[in-house]
Amino acid sequence: MPCLQGRWTSHLRRSLAAAVLFGLVAGSQTRAEAATLTAQYVVRFAATWSAASHPIQFPPNPHFSALIGGTHNASVHFWVPGELASLGIKDMAERGLTASLGSEIQAAINGGTAAAILLGGGISPSPGNVSLTFTIGQSFPLVTLVSMVAPSPDWFGGVTGVSLFVCGAWVDSVTVSLQAYDAGTDSGTNYTSANLATLPPAPIALSSAPPFAVGTPLGTFTFRRVDVPSGTEEMTPGPGLDRAVGFPNPFQRATGVRFALPRAGNTIVSVYDAAGHTVQVLHTGHLGAGSHFLPWDGRDARGTRTSGGVYFFRVESGDRVLTAKVVRVN
Repeated sequence: MPCLQGRWTSHLRRSLAAAVLFGLVAGSQTRAEAATLTAQYVVRFAATWSAASHPIQFPPNPHFSALIGGTHNASVHFWVPGELASLGIKDMAERGLTASLGSEIQAAINGGTAAAILLGGGISPSPGNVSLTFTIGQSFPLVTLVSMVAPSPDWFGGVTGVSLFVCGAWVDSVTVSLQAYDAGTDSGTNYTSANLATLPPAPIALSSAPPFAVGTPLGTFTFRRVDVPSGTEEMTPGPGLDRAVGFPNPFQRATGVRFALPRAGNTIVSVYDAAGHTVQVLHTGHLGAGSHFLPWDGRDARGTRTSGGVYFFRVESGDRVLTAKVVRVN
């Protein structure tokens, strides 16, 4: 099967060369059935950065900023090693801010080269993990996602231009080993260095600072397809345009929300507890018209399993707000 092996390897090498990820990618597969126009994925950021893995100058309060990125096509990129950092990458890498990079991705959406902004939780303290669920389409099959290494002058981890659609099929899973990058905007040499702007700015590159000299990864991003399998989808109650349905309900480990949109648009799908607190954001960004199913693994934004009780899915798209109640049993 040359397409699933040789061509996938060739494509992956080209993708990683373009992205200069310098990491390990493992566990990649493709489904055998005809590809759907869209697919749903959960990306799990498992941070291993710790005093044990990176003992040199390890800082107090080690954490990663909120995940920020987007889905897009090959006509645009938001960061590439060897090029200068944009304001969005600078703000993310130096201060953990997401607004500027979000604006750059939105501009690409407006220009027709990107489809959705991805926003997820951070990790505090590290090591730890966080997950984000999103929908991706064949026309915009690439994912870029980053997070600041904090505290630090301008160091970050992430991926750029990883393709989840290969050889006419959606990839089942991809695991990327994350290295530390230097945004080239601050000349500090340790985690808690005072601000020292790099003038002129230097290109983005793998960090050569002492804590990362050995090349030990910061952790991994694992992208896993989580669409409802054929057959299971038929068991899911079908909602009308005026309601959302949680399924299965009640649930023990995992559930999801099924809903339909009359028109395409930016959509936010969240999980709330009975007290009205946000537990997890499952999706933020563009969704097409029609039926959708977003799974929830029963974890909060920090990756911690939630306790038994009542939870609510909330779907916000344009002027439409749909809710669905589910019950977790121990």
